[in-house]
Amino acid sequence: MDGLRERGLVDIDGHFTDAGRATKQRIETVTDELAAPPYEAPSAAELDEPITELEPITAALVAAGSQ
Repeated sequence: MDGLRERGLVDIDGHFTDAGRATKQRIETVTDELAAPPYEAPSAAELDEPITELEPITAALVAAGSQ
């Protein structure tokens, strides 16, 4: 606690000062961002859409002899 007091983050009673509350908020924001998933995984329907869209192109390429 002494280090927090020396930095002006807590008062003599151990309560956060304005600077302490601001620092706490910044830490919570950063940790929340770090804990968030990097992206949302697509649903099965979203994964099927490009396959469905590409099937006619694939069929045409196969019919034309493309490997």
